[in-house]
Amino acid sequence: MKRIVFATPEELVEHCLREEVSLVVEYKDEANKQRQVVLAKEQLSQAPVYLRYDKAEAYYRKDGIFFEVAVQGQQVQDR
Repeated sequence: MKRIVFATPEELVEHCLREEVSLVVEYKDEANKQRQVVLAKEQLSQAPVYLRYDKAEAYYRKDGIFFEVAVQGQQVQDR
């Protein structure tokens, strides 16, 4: 797995659109339940909402390689 850090959530969304990949965001909701959402194309604009959750982790897969993504100022969790 490789890591990529973006300056802003908007930069992350632009990158995913340019690379034509779906972004997977894993997070815990208000009830502390583990959730996963897959964002593609028009849905990618919702990424900043999910990335705000505590301990949110995001990644995408391209050419068989997983890329863990983070936005500066957000903690990146080791897997």
